[in-house]
Amino acid sequence: MKLLSFIGIAIISLLYACNDADYSIIDNQVYISNAEQNVGGSETIIMNNGADISVLVRLAKKVDYDVEVELGLAAELLEEYNQRNQTEYLMVPDFQFPTNAVVKIPAGEISSSFKIVVNDFETKGNQYALPIKITKILNGGIDLANTQSRFIYALAKPLRVSVPVMSGFTISGDLNENVSALPKENWGINVNEWSLECWTKLSAYNVNNQAIFNLGSNQHEIYIRFGDANSPYNYLQIKTLGGQIQTASNLVANRWYHWAFVYDGTTLTIYRDGEVDVKFQPPSPIGGNVRMDYVQMISSGSRYFPNRAHLAQVKLWKKAISQTQIKNNMYFEINPKNTDLVGYWPMNEGSGNTFKDITGNGHDAAAGSNIIKSWDHNIDFKN
Repeated sequence: MKLLSFIGIAIISLLYACNDADYSIIDNQVYISNAEQNVGGSETIIMNNGADISVLVRLAKKVDYDVEVELGLAAELLEEYNQRNQTEYLMVPDFQFPTNAVVKIPAGEISSSFKIVVNDFETKGNQYALPIKITKILNGGIDLANTQSRFIYALAKPLRVSVPVMSGFTISGDLNENVSALPKENWGINVNEWSLECWTKLSAYNVNNQAIFNLGSNQHEIYIRFGDANSPYNYLQIKTLGGQIQTASNLVANRWYHWAFVYDGTTLTIYRDGEVDVKFQPPSPIGGNVRMDYVQMISSGSRYFPNRAHLAQVKLWKKAISQTQIKNNMYFEINPKNTDLVGYWPMNEGSGNTFKDITGNGHDAAAGSNIIKSWDHNIDFKN
């Protein structure tokens, strides 16, 4: 019995010793501070005439001697990140990483930072990033945290654009003006997945059926509007493939919302401001895929769309984009030549009644003569 007790105590002691060893390693690791809370993630640095990036290197526990580490670029990290998150970040062009990029954490201190200066450059719709890693421990004998020793600093210029202010207009009877992309019908684009993104702001939500999008026809309908038969009408609804789903009635007038509608072949998800709002599984499409025959915006006429609507940064994809993509792209430019884009209408012309499709796919759009009421300029969607 005593022998068993001794063995048991020995095993427990060994386990605690192992745990203590594990904890001692963790206690003495060095890492990039941003990666502590966001392993494998990124931080977006806003570029205004260039950018200053402060890389904070941290110890889990203070020590009584200096710790020095070297920083460097990690191109392979950017490639991994793009594949994992379906992003398109490029290395910052013509960037020379500082020589002797050494971070010294003095004895008794917990952290120290290193500043990297990025000069201003034209993004031309592309997204850029600096993947940084701790390349080696120069002094101190501290272990390097594998997953937390590297981090991506994404660089982006925030959108600051002109936006049209629009409302519906009825010519006569059921004939309504709208914003139509070319060709006006019979696109015949068949997709297994699709996504649609935009920014909206409405002056009020006091009328049923304020339709912002109408894509497809008959069994392939994609119809998106604010309000249905039931009041109050301050909710967004999508009707597609014979099914429908709507958000809660909590939309606030004169507030910007970013919307993303993502159909992955089975589930339709509505994202509001980058977060999942509601989702459902509509009936399966006839023929196995969804057919897009046209794109119309602001299409329900004077009676059903009397309120003023800001609509901007409309992107139509032939794939189900990820939540990471949605969040990364909400406030910034994206590459208009992405082959998964069907159309991209920034709607930032600032005057006139035409909206360029900057993908080069030829789906330029035009508003009926009574649709655009005015233009607002210098819009920052974050404010």
